[in-house]
Parts: sequence; C-alpha cells; structure tokens
Amino acid sequence: MQMNKIHKLLVPVLMLLIGACSQQQQVVAPGIYPEPDTDFISRRLQVRLPQEKADVAFIFIGGFAEQVLTHFRSVYEGTPVLPVAGKQVRACYAWDGGRGCLPFHSTRLIRDDIKRFLQTNPGADLVLVGHSYGGSAVMDVIRQLDGGHGKIIAVTLDAVSCRERSHPRERAKGVDYWVNVYCSPYRHPKDIAAMVGGQWRECPQADANLCFSGNERDAKGRRYQHARPDSLFVEPHAATGASAYQLMLDACARLKIGNPASR
Repeated sequence: MQMNKIHKLLVPVLMLLIGACSQQQQVVAPGIYPEPDTDFISRRLQVRLPQEKADVAFIFIGGFAEQVLTHFRSVYEGTPVLPVAGKQVRACYAWDGGRGCLPFHSTRLIRDDIKRFLQTNPGADLVLVGHSYGGSAVMDVIRQLDGGHGKIIAVTLDAVSCRERSHPRERAKGVDYWVNVYCSPYRHPKDIAAMVGGQWRECPQADANLCFSGNERDAKGRRYQHARPDSLFVEPHAATGASAYQLMLDACARLKIGNPASR
C-alpha cells in the first residue's frame, strides 16, 4: 500500500522534471471557434466549452503538466475545423480540470461544462480527443454523462490511467466510435513517465487500435514517443494506411456528426 502511494506521487514529479521547458511551434488552423489566444500565458489556460447554441462540441483534453509543456495544446490549435454540417464549438481542458494536482484529480469541471452544454443543446454530438492522462479522462467524463447527447466519438492518444476506475480500459457506455493510439516500444527517456504512469496500450473494446513503434520515425524524422501526440494523431499507420485523425473524420461522416437532421 505504501509503495502504491509513493508510485502515484512519483509520476507527476517525473513528468515535470522531464522536458518541463519544451515548447511546441504554434500553428493555428483557420476558422476555429472560439479562436484560441496564442500568447504565452493564454496557451497555458483552459478554454472552456462555450455555453451557446451549437450542433457539435469538439473537446481536447491534455495530460499531466500539459499546461506547462503545451504539447497537446498545439494539437488543439492546429487541428482543422471538423468538415461536418451544423455549428461546432471547441474546448481545451487539462486532464484534471486545471487543478494541477494528482491526488485531487477530478473531471468534474469538464463533466459539468458538457452537461450544461447539452442542456442548451439536447442531442448535440460530442467528439473528444485526449492524450496521456487526458485519454483516461475522456472515458471518465463520458461515463459520468447521463444521456441527453447525440453520437459520441472518442480518440485516446497513448492513454495513461490516472485512477483505478480507468484501469479496466473499458469502453464507456454511449461511445459510438473509439480509436485508440499508443506507442510501443518506448525508446526516448521522456517516455519513462508514461511507463510509470500506467499506459493503456491495446484496448480490445476499441473500434481501432493503432500502434506506433518508438524505433520508427515520423514524417519530420522524429522518433514516435509519448510526448509527441501530434505525430500519434495525424501520421498514417503503416498497417492501415490511415491516421487516427482520418479515422475520426471517417466516423464523423459515417455517423453524420453535427447534422441536426440526424437527431
């Protein structure tokens, strides 16, 4: 029991010590609403889900120390507007709702924002993409929804479990399509944090599992690793020829995400 407590405390310390000064290049896709602020401070703040009329919510959830590292913030900023019918709004959260402390982890803020959004927009569709602890937070949040939503698409990028309730890696009720991406084997020193944290790897209940080897390199010549969610999200998988991003878009088209007539 004591070792388990030490293990949980070591994870955030390791993640902060490894690469705390790294910074991603800012590339903001056109047409994002609400348009993200790109100054140094704003990029480290959450962008909460707008409580206004919309047909689909596109929600990004980053992992531990994301507000320092901004690895996943770059994915949020650079991902184009979904090619779907209807109005879409976007949000970007920290895995714990911005509390920044592992022992007090709670997805309550994200859950409550989504519930309020659904009260304003009954039957609206949800597309959630989470990285690292944000991957387990995606499933955690969906489990806490009590209906009122339309279709749900979930994308988990090298998910790491942050609480025992996420350890079964089970598909949350209500998910219509789930693509799970993971990196294995790890080869970069930064990946030790994910290894200690409890990586999900393959999830049998996912509709698609994409595995990227740390021995291989992405289109920019960088090794695939936990700290590079952009590559895990947009790079085509060798076996399938499709990226997680493309599979997500295919699911959006197939499920008619954002189309008010499909409700």
